[in-house]
Amino acid sequence: MANEAEIQALVDKQAIKDLIYTYCRAVDRLDVPLGHSIWHEDGYADYGPGYYQGPGRGVIDTICQHHLGLLSHSHQVANILIELDDDDAGSESYVAGSMRMEREGKLYHIGVWGRYLDRWQRREGRWGLLHRVVVFDHQELRETEEMPGHGIPPARDRSDPSYRILVKRS
Repeated sequence: MANEAEIQALVDKQAIKDLIYTYCRAVDRLDVPLGHSIWHEDGYADYGPGYYQGPGRGVIDTICQHHLGLLSHSHQVANILIELDDDDAGSESYVAGSMRMEREGKLYHIGVWGRYLDRWQRREGRWGLLHRVVVFDHQELRETEEMPGHGIPPARDRSDPSYRILVKRS
């Protein structure tokens, strides 16, 4: 049977995973306030000198602004490893980003694969992101063509059908 410390570790790891997933949701739905909510106010983001280095909440603003120029985008995370040390934690998450854009009448697919290397801290009972380094393992840009649409169309804002389902995040 698990002891209290083991149960707390599971709760803490799940809270951090939820924040990692929330980050992806925020940038895919262009939900800036939701994206800001995962960061501590003094958090720092390092996406490399060619993209963004600065306040954590500022990277949300930058990414969402850049994503406005895209037709669609989707981020997934996997292989999330978390190590806890009382009110501090570190994590590594593999990320895959798939984006579409149109340039000069041609449709392009952007593929990005990398890792989020994060330092977390619990303050006043709440976990928040303190420092993120993004390692881009590889990226690609290629011309593509659209497949016929299936299912319900997404929205890159709060009109997306998910906001009617995930009531606590709305």
